[in-house]
Amino acid sequence: MLKFEIEEQELLDGLVDAISGLPQGQARIEGREIALTPRGGRVDAIIGAMIAGRSLQLLVEARREAFPRDVREAVWQLRNHLAHRNDLEREVVPFFVARAISPGAREILREEKIGFYDLGGTLYIPAPNTFVYIDRPIPPKDSKTFGAIFQGQRARVVQEIFARRPDWVSVKQIAEDAEVSSATASGTLSEMERREWVEVEGAGPSKLRRLCAPKLVLDAWADFLADQKPPKFERYYVSSANAEELAQKLDRACGEADAAYAVTSEAAAQAYAPYLSSFSQVRCRIIPGPQRDLALERLHARPVSEGWNLAVIETRARGDVTVGDRIDGIALARPLQVYLDLLQGSGRAKDMAAHLRTERLEQ
Repeated sequence: MLKFEIEEQELLDGLVDAISGLPQGQARIEGREIALTPRGGRVDAIIGAMIAGRSLQLLVEARREAFPRDVREAVWQLRNHLAHRNDLEREVVPFFVARAISPGAREILREEKIGFYDLGGTLYIPAPNTFVYIDRPIPPKDSKTFGAIFQGQRARVVQEIFARRPDWVSVKQIAEDAEVSSATASGTLSEMERREWVEVEGAGPSKLRRLCAPKLVLDAWADFLADQKPPKFERYYVSSANAEELAQKLDRACGEADAAYAVTSEAAAQAYAPYLSSFSQVRCRIIPGPQRDLALERLHARPVSEGWNLAVIETRARGDVTVGDRIDGIALARPLQVYLDLLQGSGRAKDMAAHLRTERLEQ
């Protein structure tokens, strides 16, 4: 059997077990790859079910995983299947199964009154006389797949198109500015299309895209970070009267060392969207390599485990250091990066993140 045929059987067996676990629930697979119309319209499976004494027939479409664009295609197919099914003895319910279904896809299915099930145990049956909704998180294994877009070079692509909203951009522009390959840029933007985060104009080499759902990107990225460890950072103490003076010293030291840097977290958020009356620490990223070491040397930064006022977040490549605005002579990370870093912070960081999001990211 092909791999997806095995996965499809696992999905159908899981659905049968989930229904059988309901009060007075029974279910069985009545057929696979069933032709519903003479012209070849096929449904992946038909499942007969009995729930609390009511008989149902589920017309099932199966996918590996599902984003909004995937389920919109499936909705059309299921509606077409439903139009050719007339079971007078049982209520017929269009149904969708996948290993994992994204939050946006789940919302579309609920709006369209399409039943769904995934391997995390989520089960939704919107029959008028037999309504069932068990909401479970996306399975951890598939959650990693959904979150891959927020890691490594793909994350830089998402950052770049977010920063350029609402402009139309090409794959070439994004690849050059994010310092990634055209294949990485194209693949990431295509995945954003599946999630309906970007809209498209044109085709082929002249194809353009622009961000159309910034709030959905922010929500999805925040959900992803909730299960991630905060980035590693090194702690230093630098003699200075306050955080503002420290930021000025950092700028001079990095300038003398020719080291690209960007201040983030509380210090940057305060510059973009003032919220706190004061702050005492500066977090930043500095390009990795000898320039970074020289900048810290010129700054007379002393490594400490406690009492630090400068944190240098670990970076692996030049592309990890992106500058948004320069305010009062200080290079700040882009507002989106500042927001993400605040989400993984402590104390008032999450309150600052919410304020920054409202003031700078949701427009």
